[in-house]
Amino acid sequence: MAQHWIVTNRRVETDPKSGRERVVVTDSQSERLDSLPTFRIASFKATGLPATPSAADLEGAVTFLKDTFEPGYDDVTKATKAETLPGTQRMFKSLYDTMSAAPEGKGDVLFFIHGFNYSWPDALVHLHRLTQVYASNAHSPVSQIIYYTWPSWGKIHRYWKDQEIAAPAGMVMGRLFSKLVRFYAEFFDPERRRARPELCGKRIHLAAHSMGNQVLREFMRSIVGDQLLRHPVFGETLLLNADVEWTALNPGEPMHELATYSDRVHVYNHVSDDALRHSSTVKNPGEKRLGQHGPQSVDTNILPARTVAVDCSALRLGAKSTHPAASGVPMRTNAASVLGAISDKASIEAAARVLEQPKGSMKERLFDHWGYLHRPEVIADIWQVMSGTSSSRIMGRERRSNEHLYRLVNQ
Repeated sequence: MAQHWIVTNRRVETDPKSGRERVVVTDSQSERLDSLPTFRIASFKATGLPATPSAADLEGAVTFLKDTFEPGYDDVTKATKAETLPGTQRMFKSLYDTMSAAPEGKGDVLFFIHGFNYSWPDALVHLHRLTQVYASNAHSPVSQIIYYTWPSWGKIHRYWKDQEIAAPAGMVMGRLFSKLVRFYAEFFDPERRRARPELCGKRIHLAAHSMGNQVLREFMRSIVGDQLLRHPVFGETLLLNADVEWTALNPGEPMHELATYSDRVHVYNHVSDDALRHSSTVKNPGEKRLGQHGPQSVDTNILPARTVAVDCSALRLGAKSTHPAASGVPMRTNAASVLGAISDKASIEAAARVLEQPKGSMKERLFDHWGYLHRPEVIADIWQVMSGTSSSRIMGRERRSNEHLYRLVNQ
């Protein structure tokens, strides 16, 4: 299993007992969790973890890299051993090495931004499940995950505080992106001639869930207009149950420019998403959410080119479909098999905390807001998207009014 990576602007301190660096976790109502203006990098080794790891198991899989400033990437060559490097030098070189060595159909990277109400322990549970669904099987092209965990409070009543934190967290992500662009420029510098590394041909996909899309929006706001950063680095961009206004992709909005930096942009929405219904009626009254209703308009003059809305609203637990698009989809069978080997216990507990509901009522709601981790129909669709399948050829969906709008159908 490949090594995965964590990027965080949470506060990191040395544990006096173990001597290891770890994220500061507090239950104090008075202690403030700030969005730090800098970030730290850690490796996450899922190899050897039990199927349902404990908090201690997950914490033990995290190793923070030395906190050091790297002036650039001129000295990083193809022959440089990644483990000898610090910080982003090590992460970028390790990613390149693994991507280059991967067989056909594997080797892609998924950069993931989590949503509201994720404590540090919750984030590690979430990252572990992401590795199980998207990096540990042959059906997904992803081999490595970069997980951006920003300092969400992990408390339901701190929604507005998380919104405040999301904005500077997005700007910190912009700093990481600028380092990646610089790595591309210096590591693949044509002046190196014979020593110049070959492009690996793999892709970096970008995904954000729920309030993570507010982090993504501020990231875009921080880089749009900077010509030096205008690089189409990302493969597929996935906006998963996005807790942003349904106008977020309209012209003039920062996220409208996502299509400039990506091969394609995909909006996954579910009209019965209770978490987003609560957001639009209580937290952000009068503002429909992109992840519940989809884009305000799928008109080709408003929605960016190569942007696709995928409506998951027809999916129901246990429902069967006679629709032709639902038959003969091997990816769905594969996704169901992968899910069958994963325990939902930790995810159900997390969902109950987010929605302030008893665990017994979580199953359907879990599937609506976290379909990318729990619905085989959604997972199979995402696997096909990240594999580069044409939108009109992805099995298990039907085209609606135009080339921008599709709907997933039950198995």
